[in-house]
Amino acid sequence: MQSQVNALLHVCSGLRKDVQSAYPALLGLDLDLERLALQCRTRGLTTFTLDLPNLDSLLLQGLETGRLQLSGPFSRRVSKRVKVPRLFSGLWLRVFDINGCLKQDVDVNAIFFLRQLTRLGKNLMVECSSDRIAAVLENYHDIEKGLRKPTLCWDSDTLDYESRSGCNLHLGECISDPPQDVDLFCSEPQGDEQGEHNRREGARRLLGQVQQVADLIIGSFDVFCPIFFSEGRSLDGNGIGFKHGPGAVAERLKNHEKFVFRNWPAKLQNFFPFEQCGRTAGSPLERPINHELASRLMHVPKTAKGPRLIAAEPTSHMWCQQATWAFLEEQLSHGDFSGFVDFRDQNASGDLVLQSSLDRKLATVDLSDASDRLSCWTVERIFRSNYSVLSALHAARTRLLRDDVSREQGFLKLKKFAAQGTATTFPVQSIVFLCIALGACLDGDITPQKILELRGQVRVYGDDIIIPTHGYVRLRILMDALQLKVNAAKSYVRGHFRESCGTDGYKGYDVTPTSPQSIVVSSPASCQAVVDTTNNLFNKGLWHASDSCRALIPLRIQRRLRIVGRMDAGFTGLSSFSGSDESHLDKRWNSRLHRNEVRVWQLHVPNSQRDRQGIETFLDFVSRKHNHEHARIVSKYVSTRKSRDRLLWEPLNTDARVDHAIDAGRAR
Repeated sequence: MQSQVNALLHVCSGLRKDVQSAYPALLGLDLDLERLALQCRTRGLTTFTLDLPNLDSLLLQGLETGRLQLSGPFSRRVSKRVKVPRLFSGLWLRVFDINGCLKQDVDVNAIFFLRQLTRLGKNLMVECSSDRIAAVLENYHDIEKGLRKPTLCWDSDTLDYESRSGCNLHLGECISDPPQDVDLFCSEPQGDEQGEHNRREGARRLLGQVQQVADLIIGSFDVFCPIFFSEGRSLDGNGIGFKHGPGAVAERLKNHEKFVFRNWPAKLQNFFPFEQCGRTAGSPLERPINHELASRLMHVPKTAKGPRLIAAEPTSHMWCQQATWAFLEEQLSHGDFSGFVDFRDQNASGDLVLQSSLDRKLATVDLSDASDRLSCWTVERIFRSNYSVLSALHAARTRLLRDDVSREQGFLKLKKFAAQGTATTFPVQSIVFLCIALGACLDGDITPQKILELRGQVRVYGDDIIIPTHGYVRLRILMDALQLKVNAAKSYVRGHFRESCGTDGYKGYDVTPTSPQSIVVSSPASCQAVVDTTNNLFNKGLWHASDSCRALIPLRIQRRLRIVGRMDAGFTGLSSFSGSDESHLDKRWNSRLHRNEVRVWQLHVPNSQRDRQGIETFLDFVSRKHNHEHARIVSKYVSTRKSRDRLLWEPLNTDARVDHAIDAGRAR
């Protein structure tokens, strides 16, 4: 723990030099670092993981509201007259005046330096205290208890859609419990009874718009038949749709053991027949036993504030969930309403963040406990217009969650749609939040043309939402009505700061800090993480901090790293704006491949099962996406904990450029 503190202080000393280079007349930075080091003696790593991030929260709140409100650690002000934090006061006074009010001529570089200094250790992967873990688990159960019960039979093997009038389900049915803080529809002061009536009518109208949007978008999806969908993907060389994820499963199997299905419950069999979806030619004819396992609740390190709660799904369910995800992704990417969601690329959201931070036309919204608050009640109404998709979501969902980590150990019958770790959680919540965002921004009759006009203004990636500013209040009303919660502290609508999908912007400038998850070289994987952090700091112009971070890498590894220029794609090493350099590396001529090679350090993840055979190996083979340039191979099941480092001979950079140019010429 102390080594991490020393490493962070060492990088902070480099950051001090970068700040001093930008502001030569700035005084007090040396004294600030001394205060920081003194605080670390008593608070330890908590100084960087909890205390300093509090200053970043105060900064962002001040940028949003226009006034600095000091509270919490490191919030002691300079004096009674100067109402900015004492720590890094020189930078604070370039953003706020002595009264704590936001300046008209804000120094954007000062914002970036403050955020980098205060967030340097926020995302470190550290174990939380037992009290914080217990608090997160208690909150998890409290949320689950408060969710609405679904209308359809999510607990049975079939949804019983027709007998329960599934087509008549409507989001407006939740209007019996309207939000209490809604005054958007009251133009004049009115009595409590009249005001309550107006709130109900306004919320009902908004929920009706969301329902219309959902019916149009989900209704435009094709009928989902997993067998035909899998065959089509296979013919296109995109695998078969079905696959396994890299994470843990409920049965605690190793990765290479996942392809032998031990259970295939009747609920899965109704929509995903094992004979077509889980069995290959030559495998045993018998279907696995009809038994549905519960998903397993786990907590994994996230930040010092609390762990991340995920669910390890049964292998058979995960296999089918991945196919459902692939179908939803295909429908949104190539369907009639494409352009709002991209499950693979966040660059479009990042561009909108920078643009909206300049003109303030768009707001960025973040949700609290998004997956835990998304209920089956809401999902069944959003997807009511496509029974095939709703049936697939029901079939692949696990009904029970086994909790072995909290005080309330036992089995939990879920009212939420799914926990984090389920393959369908991310695409489903993206679609649901997209429908809510679009419904909040539209008025009158909802038509496909009106929805498509919002392209470039509405963007959703998981629980990160970008919408026009005028729809923010309506969005909060809708989220409250559907038992979802907007994180007001991380949603930005009034000021010039915007944040979404890992990009932070202020007045059109990128002020995203580098927040490493590891800063100490304790394993080959952590060494690669420190190399990446070094490059990230370098690419942001923090060259002294980058040098300080590079010094944390052992010399034996530094001597084996390439110097990689901006145009040298495909190589790993230390970044440079002055071109590449390989003069310090060992060289040889490879007579077999007829090329010059250099010996470099590389992170290597060995294949844990080199001699695997059998039906499961073939199923793994066909599930992989086909690459037309390289032969398709059986995947390597790996874990970063099993990674190794090694010295590897790679082609010389100049030779690689020539080969790349030749290949490009042939392509033309």
